[in-house]
Amino acid sequence: MKFEHQLLKYLLVATLVPASLLLYTLWHYKASTNLMVLIFLVLFCLIGYCASTLFEKITYQFRTLSNLLEGMAHGDYSLRGRRYGVDDSLGQLVGQINGLAETLLEQSFTAHESQHLVRKVIQNIDVAIIAVDENKHIALLNPAAEKLLNVELSQVLHQPLDHIAQRLLTANTEQVVELSFAKGMRKFKVIRDQYRENGQQHELFFVTDVNVLLRTHELQAWQNLVRVLSHEINNSLAPIASLASTLQTISNKQELNANFSQNLSESLDIIAERAESLKTFINSYRQLTHLPEPKKIEINLQALFDKIIPLFNQREIVVDCQGQLFVYVDPVQFEQVLINLLKNADEAMVDRSKCILIAVETGVDLIIIKIIDHGIGLKNTDNLFTPFYTTKKQGSGIGLVLCRQIIEAHLGDLSLENSSAHQGCVVRIKLPIETQMNNR
Repeated sequence: MKFEHQLLKYLLVATLVPASLLLYTLWHYKASTNLMVLIFLVLFCLIGYCASTLFEKITYQFRTLSNLLEGMAHGDYSLRGRRYGVDDSLGQLVGQINGLAETLLEQSFTAHESQHLVRKVIQNIDVAIIAVDENKHIALLNPAAEKLLNVELSQVLHQPLDHIAQRLLTANTEQVVELSFAKGMRKFKVIRDQYRENGQQHELFFVTDVNVLLRTHELQAWQNLVRVLSHEINNSLAPIASLASTLQTISNKQELNANFSQNLSESLDIIAERAESLKTFINSYRQLTHLPEPKKIEINLQALFDKIIPLFNQREIVVDCQGQLFVYVDPVQFEQVLINLLKNADEAMVDRSKCILIAVETGVDLIIIKIIDHGIGLKNTDNLFTPFYTTKKQGSGIGLVLCRQIIEAHLGDLSLENSSAHQGCVVRIKLPIETQMNNR
């Protein structure tokens, strides 16, 4: 039996039994029939009215409280119950439920604000965040992770992580490892953590590209070294060159033995020449410490190639590029990068009959420029971007370092590798399309 029906039953028992006894007493003492009928009608109406009113009030209050609780269970905390009194039990119950709704409403606002903040941070942070469920299937990728893996969350949701980034599953709690993603083999700092959802153990991976940070510190160290060496060497070269010139002038005015005068003159010329050459050599390294910020403009990539190719008229250069493909770069710096890379490719090819291929590809968010030669290839890939290191007789060891510095200033990436199809080297320049479009 329902609770409200039980209350109604007890009310009817408490009223109908005395009423029945009253009528029986009147009948036993032979009261007037009219009086008995009147008393019966009055008691019947009074009991019926009280019973129906009590039943409606009880069911109304119970349904009201039930609706309040149901609304809170579904996340609606705006409903409130009406309080008829402060000291009565029902009023206290309604007050407690209203207070609970107020508390839940405040907590809901706080939770939504916190979730919105976390969502904004996850969407805009440059750290790749990857979440996997208990089966090692992808549950979440933020935009940085989508860019790193070169996928979209809708394409790989609930797919095994090892199909995309198997090496991540072997990472420890926190370590720096080399991983191969869309941008090639790079060093990443991987932080592995855990969380629970619906009682199941899930895992989080925070992946940070540390190549730029490491190269920035490395470049700063080289820049400081070059700055100190340049200052000290230039301070010594200036008086050496001056003294050599002075001695040359004095020797010309003196009457000396012909052989001695010739030897002295040649020696002083060599000293002055080497001092000037060393000064020029040192000044070339200062480019690493004085590279200005790129002044980007929109240029036609094919027109840029047409401008540079005539500088290498002794070598055939084939260009595979769309005619109306535009890039957003500093033309002076980018021309220097292409000239350096084409010069390296030309010097690596002894056979003049072979050509250099420049191929341009467009991806989802990248423009890729490939320079392919048929030279001797790369012998030592570990020191490609080490300043002052070179395998050329006349090289200075700053060309590739300067090229990479310029490309990274354009938010791009420069990489070199031996060709898998033939002998030679493949240079890849990657420029982000979205950065260019946002600045146009």
